[in-house]
Amino acid sequence: MNKKIILISVVSGILLLLGIYFTSPYFHVNSIIILGNSKITTEEIESKLNVLLEENTFLTDKKKIKEIYTSDPYIESIEIKSKFPSTLIFNIKKRQAVATVKFSGGFLVIDENAAVLESTQELSKIVKPLISGIEVTQVRLGDKLDIENEDTFNLIHNIITNVRSAKLLNNISQIEISKESEIVMITPQGVNVLLGEGENLNNKMLILNQILIDLHEKKIYSGYIDMRYEGYPVYRRTK
Repeated sequence: MNKKIILISVVSGILLLLGIYFTSPYFHVNSIIILGNSKITTEEIESKLNVLLEENTFLTDKKKIKEIYTSDPYIESIEIKSKFPSTLIFNIKKRQAVATVKFSGGFLVIDENAAVLESTQELSKIVKPLISGIEVTQVRLGDKLDIENEDTFNLIHNIITNVRSAKLLNNISQIEISKESEIVMITPQGVNVLLGEGENLNNKMLILNQILIDLHEKKIYSGYIDMRYEGYPVYRRTK
């Protein structure tokens, strides 16, 4: 008899604690911490999840939240953790726009892996450098550029990777690729850089960085830098 009473008391105590746990405002979400490289604010999270602050911290549907945010092509990944008693921690990794590809329907903003982040017709949304001369077959936000020629895709990825690695993104406004895969880069000041078919880009971008610094110091803002052949590049003034 005593054992039954003790068991009933223990069960009642557990149910009472669970009731407090599930209903007490003490465990409702009232704090959000955002980590990672994202500039998303707490207010932006709350605006999409307007019932979040009314839910129990440990019962929040994290899977549903991930689905909401990973539908955004700018979000590469998101991890959500609960911190006792009332805090949610969002670790958000955001894709960074590094270039724009011109195509028949307008412009495609892409990240360093050539994933499409945005399709737009607004010039104000272009992220330089602007890449032209590519035939894009389909557009799917969040997916990599859909190009028939895989070699062209690899070329674009290689260009972006090496330009970014050499810290030249801000010094290149346009990248033109011809049907023969000949690459021409144009600086914001109007200097044309002839790169040939993109061989040895890593070394060429490092050299180009130094050349552009030298031209800037000499106040030279036009002409051609020919890097198509072996040996040190040749600079020619525009007539």
